[in-house]
Amino acid sequence: MAMLIPMPRRSYDQYCAVARALDAVGERWSLLIVRELLGGPRRYTDLHADLPGVSTDILAARLKQLEGEGLVERRRLERPANASVYELTARGQELRPVLEALAVWGGPDLGEPRPTDAVREHWYTAVG
Repeated sequence: MAMLIPMPRRSYDQYCAVARALDAVGERWSLLIVRELLGGPRRYTDLHADLPGVSTDILAARLKQLEGEGLVERRRLERPANASVYELTARGQELRPVLEALAVWGGPDLGEPRPTDAVREHWYTAVG
């Protein structure tokens, strides 16, 4: 069985609010995970299904990092569900206007979907 080796946390090491914010959410996939959680708590398998292209190792690592930043928490659902879900903390919810601004900024460049683009209906309504 392969053992995961923890990656050292990267930092810009700059006393700047933008740099500190990127230290917390600037890794690839982090903001897309937040996008998925803006709609409410999600199981790991549902997150993985709605983030095509992310490996299970990266998803687990990003969730752990976001938990460490106090942006995401893992909660066990009671019976009969008996499953764990991830959800945004109040601090994580504060990222909504950031993602809305990114969606407005990136929208004009969308154009038509490419043949290789994944599309999920909730991506149109999750932000913006």
